[in-house]
Amino acid sequence: MDLTRRQAVLAGIGLMAAGCSATPASRSARPTPWSVNSYREFQRPTPTGQAQVVTPAPALPTSPAIATPNLQVIARSSWTRTAANGGKVNPMNGVSRITVHHEGWKTVYFTDERTTAQRIETIRAVHTRDNGWGDIGYHYIVDRDGRIWEGRSIASQGAHVRNNNENNLGILLLGNFDKQTPSAPQMASLHNALAAFQKQYKVRATRIHTHQELASTACPGTNLQNQMAGVRQRLA
Repeated sequence: MDLTRRQAVLAGIGLMAAGCSATPASRSARPTPWSVNSYREFQRPTPTGQAQVVTPAPALPTSPAIATPNLQVIARSSWTRTAANGGKVNPMNGVSRITVHHEGWKTVYFTDERTTAQRIETIRAVHTRDNGWGDIGYHYIVDRDGRIWEGRSIASQGAHVRNNNENNLGILLLGNFDKQTPSAPQMASLHNALAAFQKQYKVRATRIHTHQELASTACPGTNLQNQMAGVRQRLA
């Protein structure tokens, strides 16, 4: 039976906000992108037939930064007021490796904080509601303008590489890097973040991975994957 337009949109949200695909085949099944304005609110039918409205929290007037050595990070409170479900997360117990991802759904060209905050909150909402996770899967998110946003607490294991989340810090770059290239500010911020985390957690460059190096997936997209060898060489 054909999907209605509304059902197709909802399916697209689930695929996009779940982050990078677990297998290359599922990436090609993503639907046609929809309006950025639609991220502000979406509805999902409940078993009773009533619609549950999930509305991302509005961006706060200011973007406070959290203290991270040699790095400015926009605090989680700038994009959500919802805390993690402590019963569904495991302790990180230290960081010994880092994995880089792309969002892998639609191309991203917006750079304003409000739209970015809405996008991150939508990802968190679907990760927790549809995937049943305790929080957004990634510890940090890098937007198109190079800002770095706090995601899941670094004290908790992420949900970004199946069976490989222990001691693994997850960084997401917004965008689909099979269809576009990372922006210069994104790549500069990624390098700065990796250098800061390397120093803070004593992680060798050989322990900085991309998703496809640990699992069967196209993530983080060809155009980011091709740049990672140079990034690691500069960090070595």
